[in-house]
Amino acid sequence: MKYYGGIDVGGTKIYSIVIDQEGNILSRQKVKTEADDKFENVLNRIIYCYEAAVKKSGVDNKNIEAIGMAVPSAVNIDKGILIYAPNLNLKNIKLTEIIYDRLKKPFFLDNDANMGIFGEYCRGAGKNFHHVFGMFIGTGIGGGYIKNKEIIRGTNYTAGELGHMVVKIGGQRCGCGQKGCLESIAGKVGMINYMKKLVDKKGNKTLLDKISPDWRKGVGASALKKCFDKKDYVVTKTLKRAAKALGIAAANLINVVGIEAIIVGGGLYNELGNELMPIIRKYMEKHSIANGAKGVKLLRSKLGDDAIAFGAARFVSLPEKKDLLYTGGK
Repeated sequence: MKYYGGIDVGGTKIYSIVIDQEGNILSRQKVKTEADDKFENVLNRIIYCYEAAVKKSGVDNKNIEAIGMAVPSAVNIDKGILIYAPNLNLKNIKLTEIIYDRLKKPFFLDNDANMGIFGEYCRGAGKNFHHVFGMFIGTGIGGGYIKNKEIIRGTNYTAGELGHMVVKIGGQRCGCGQKGCLESIAGKVGMINYMKKLVDKKGNKTLLDKISPDWRKGVGASALKKCFDKKDYVVTKTLKRAAKALGIAAANLINVVGIEAIIVGGGLYNELGNELMPIIRKYMEKHSIANGAKGVKLLRSKLGDDAIAFGAARFVSLPEKKDLLYTGGK
């Protein structure tokens, strides 16, 4: 039996899994990213998370054939370079070489949403489609597109960067430095910024002050759901605004590339999908030209938190992807 590792490095958490050659998940491990820390410390947490997942799996590390890792950044997959990850404060890092030097395993690095939609395409909500797009909502927003079994990365590896589609000219400042990006409205950081505005500038009260006192620094999906269920004005307005923006972005995708299905992932939509997905669909249909949304499936991720790490592990397990793995010799 052969075994593979998958690592999902996000703005708030690092998540690692180990799978066997059949795609069965043997173990999971999660640690905080602490992205505002020094790069060397973040790197150490990545290594720790992976090694802890291997230990949990009961697999001897020498039997791990390859490792796939996903980051919230466009990635030059040919050179193994993380191009720009604003939520990790990293730019132009030869991350493949760095990780390989630490773990000494055949290694592949890609964008997180590319790996997330690949995971869903292989074993999740996207497995019955040829043209499928994934929207993954976390600290920021990632997008990935698969057409006829291939991940579409684009000439400069930025295809699918849905989070930086401008949906409001002159809108909130995004972590990438631009204004009005979808991520600045519907990503976790953007939503927190908007909630702070409603409280600090508009004088609104929120249950988050009791349920999650540190919400200004970071807030979990479960806390947002509790407030939403209690009809908290600040949280409800923010989440509905975010869902509307996602619906407009989904319509833009349909208008531009004519996809078969859109899959929405991330902890928030695992918790509040029943309440927010209808809003996304409403605005997706409203803004799609010439009834373009007819027949287009809007689905929730089936793999949940596993999607990105599983996609990365599954990708490196496929024989046809072997030439993309970095082994220290190129």
